[in-house]
Amino acid sequence: MSTHTAVEAFLARISNWWARNKLASIDQKELGRIAGEFGMTTADLLSLVERGPDAAHLLYERMRVLGVSQEDVGRAAHVIMRDLERTCACCNDKGVCEKDLVQHPDDPVWKSYCPNAVTLESLVKLKEHGTTS
Repeated sequence: MSTHTAVEAFLARISNWWARNKLASIDQKELGRIAGEFGMTTADLLSLVERGPDAAHLLYERMRVLGVSQEDVGRAAHVIMRDLERTCACCNDKGVCEKDLVQHPDDPVWKSYCPNAVTLESLVKLKEHGTTS
């Protein structure tokens, strides 16, 4: 997807700071405030930044396969997209996910390991019922 979300933009900016070791120099209280704005702990924020700005790219591919757009998610609830991105970015099953998306995108096995499965399935159902349109 070419549209950058707030989380993607934030990760791109913060990753540049991280690369220049500026993130480590931010006051812990300020770092906690920034993390809180994204609904996460400081440790989660640091972990997310270490993964880089493209850490949630598999989410967008899974959404495409499911026929759910970022706009659909935004219509359901604006904060859900940020949570989906953060959860995907921090997921440890990226290798399995990427393989499944390439080889078997319609195989429901992804639901067994994807931490966003329940939310994504709910969004598909909402879209099918016209709730997000």
